[in-house]
Amino acid sequence: MGMLRKLKYILVFFVATLISSCFEDDERVLPYPGEVITIYENIEYFQSYFDLETGEVLKSHATDAWNLGFECGVEGWHILTNSGAGWFIWNSQQTDIDGEISYPENDLWAYDNQSAYPDSTAIGNWISYLGENKIYSNHVYILGKYSLEGYSDTKRIQFFEVNSLAYRFLYKENGSIDTVTIHKNDTSNFVYYFFDSKTQINLEPNKSHYDLVFGPYYDLATQFGLTIPYLVRGVLLNTTNTFAILDSINSYDAIDYGMLKAYQFSYQRNSIGYQWKGVTVNTISGYAVYYVKPHYIYVISTSDNNYYKLRFLSFSLDGNSGYPRFEYKELKEVY
Repeated sequence: MGMLRKLKYILVFFVATLISSCFEDDERVLPYPGEVITIYENIEYFQSYFDLETGEVLKSHATDAWNLGFECGVEGWHILTNSGAGWFIWNSQQTDIDGEISYPENDLWAYDNQSAYPDSTAIGNWISYLGENKIYSNHVYILGKYSLEGYSDTKRIQFFEVNSLAYRFLYKENGSIDTVTIHKNDTSNFVYYFFDSKTQINLEPNKSHYDLVFGPYYDLATQFGLTIPYLVRGVLLNTTNTFAILDSINSYDAIDYGMLKAYQFSYQRNSIGYQWKGVTVNTISGYAVYYVKPHYIYVISTSDNNYYKLRFLSFSLDGNSGYPRFEYKELKEVY
C-alpha cells in the first residue's frame, strides 16, 4: 500500500513539474470598475498577509522561513506544521526520544487539515485534560522534509509543556539534544520556530490588521484523475474573527449588503482556499493554462465587522503563474 501511494505522489510530482515550467498566461476576466489588486510576491514561494480595509499587503515572507507554528493566546496550545514548504510530521506513539524508532519512509506523513482547523492539525492532541490539569502525551514526533527519495533533515521532537506564556519542547537531531522555549505573542495568532537558525520568528503582522493569507499548503485535490494530498496555492482566512462564504449563484454585481442576513458564514481557514481556479492541460504539447472561475464570489466578514465581496480575475502575471489578481468591494448598508 505504501509503494502504491508513493507511485501516485511521483506521478503527480512528475506531471506538475513538467507543466510548471511551461504555463501559458491564464484566461483573464474583465474586471468591473472598483478596487483591483495583484499579489506581487509569487504565492508558490511566499506567504503574503492582505488587509481588505487598506487594500495592502502588510507583510510577506518566504514560505520556507519556518517549520513549526505555535498558537498564541492564553489558552492556545495548537501547533502547525509547514506543509507548504514540504515539512510533514509523524507520531511514533513512543515516549523515549532516544529509543529505536522505525518510521514509514514511503508514505506521506501528516499535514494540517485547514478545513478542520484547529481540530485536525498534523500534531493533533498532544495534551488532554483531567479536570483542570493538563496531561501531556510525551509522544515523540518525527519531523521531516519530503521528496521523492523520502524524508530528509529529520528531527525527533517531544512537546512537554504549554502555559499562558510559553511552550517548551525537546528535539534531537544528528545525535544532539536541545530544549527550546517558545514565547507567545499577544498580538499574533501564531509564532514560529525555524530549525535552521534555531530561533523563534515572529512572521505575522498584528492579528487585528489583516484578513487573508496567500500561499502554498497541502490539501486534498483532484489532479489528473487522482484525488490525493497535493500542494495547492490558495488563500486562508485570518483565524481571528474572520469568516467567509462562497456564492456561486448570484453575480458579482448583484451581491449587496441586503443579502448578508441570508448567508451562513464559515470560520474554516480554507473557506476561500484554492478552488477559485482550475487548470487545463494539453497532453500533446505539455502546455497548461490556468483559468479562474468568475462565478465564484466570496463574501468576507472581517474582524473589524466590515463586509466585502471578492472575485478572482487571473492567476498569472507576464505569463508566469502564482500571482493572484482579484477585485473586491465593501458592502455597505444603504440608508
